[in-house]
Amino acid sequence: MSRLTSPDPERWLHLRLVIGVGITQIIGFGTMFYAFGSVVPALSDELGITPGTAFAAFSAALLIGALAAPTAGRLVDRQGARVVMATGSVLAALSLTALSQAQGLVSLVLALFAMEVTATLILYDAAFAALAQGLGPARARRAITQMTLLGGFASTVFWPLTQAIQVWADWRTAYLVFAALNLCICFPLHLTLTRAPDLAPVAGARPAAPLQFAPLPAEQHRRAMIWVGTAFAVAGLVFSALSASWVTTLTAFGLPAAAAVTAGTLMGPAQVGVRVLDMLFGLRLHPLTTTMISTLLLMLALAVLWLTGPTLAGAMIFAVLFGLAQGLTSIVRGTVPLVLFGAQGFAARLGRLASIRMVMAAIAPFGIALLIDRWSASAALLAMLCLAALGAMALKMIPR
Repeated sequence: MSRLTSPDPERWLHLRLVIGVGITQIIGFGTMFYAFGSVVPALSDELGITPGTAFAAFSAALLIGALAAPTAGRLVDRQGARVVMATGSVLAALSLTALSQAQGLVSLVLALFAMEVTATLILYDAAFAALAQGLGPARARRAITQMTLLGGFASTVFWPLTQAIQVWADWRTAYLVFAALNLCICFPLHLTLTRAPDLAPVAGARPAAPLQFAPLPAEQHRRAMIWVGTAFAVAGLVFSALSASWVTTLTAFGLPAAAAVTAGTLMGPAQVGVRVLDMLFGLRLHPLTTTMISTLLLMLALAVLWLTGPTLAGAMIFAVLFGLAQGLTSIVRGTVPLVLFGAQGFAARLGRLASIRMVMAAIAPFGIALLIDRWSASAALLAMLCLAALGAMALKMIPR
């Protein structure tokens, strides 16, 4: 009877943090990233700018957010995820409201800049740190995998939701609704975040779990950070380049647009599926091993597309392999730094790594478009394959 009336406080905390933070990631990514592409046609028409200009403003905002990421990480370490992410929810509501009231290019740019700087306070890297602070480094790895599984549904929820609101009202109303979601749902959830030491007085709580893998000694941190940063930056560049220009790249390679879209629909299920597999079977692997698997899958995906040419079957295999690799990458962004360096300064390290990765991701779509324009889609894919191989070599240089 006592087992029925007194649930394990540790398991309850784990469940509460994973679900709560997962919900905030669905809302955060949905409102501050995925929705923008859906509103661009109506937004640009009303503001008297071209869609290309709107996307250029959004890309510039992503770069500004990349520069702000290290500062956000230091704030999370110093003030705690509860304070930073709760404050970020309020600022997100304000920036989304400002975006809903944009009257021209200048006000649009300012609102987007504010939105993407605020995003560094509430999205994945801050969320990874929140789980590490709430559960401790030994138990955070499983929680990060589970949380990213939930976060992967952001586009599934917010693409149709954004379209539905625009049919019912307009893009300005959509952003007002998004502001309300951040304020009324994410803000209270972020206030419930806690730190692992808070568990000490809880009756029935077990002592901290031993670390599965020992962190690196301090004298190896600098070298490891350089190679981790290189591997993550290269992967971010390749994933961003192909994700942002999926249809453009495949059509330039000779595939009909309809076939490119059909193949692309396989990417999402592959991402979710591999995260489930990692949650069930991958936690016994060192995160660097998981990262190498992701990189090899990416290399295999690029090689398949490059060798099979403009065929639907080849594009579909490419999409599945690419989705598998991308699904694992979202997880190892949090687990590799946690396992290699420990919880001390975790958020600050995530911020530095995110800054490098986000800068590369912001310039990647332009880079692959330039390669396709100057040479060919085949040359662009070969360049991406070489970059992925560079990432694999960087991973081999990381000490254990």
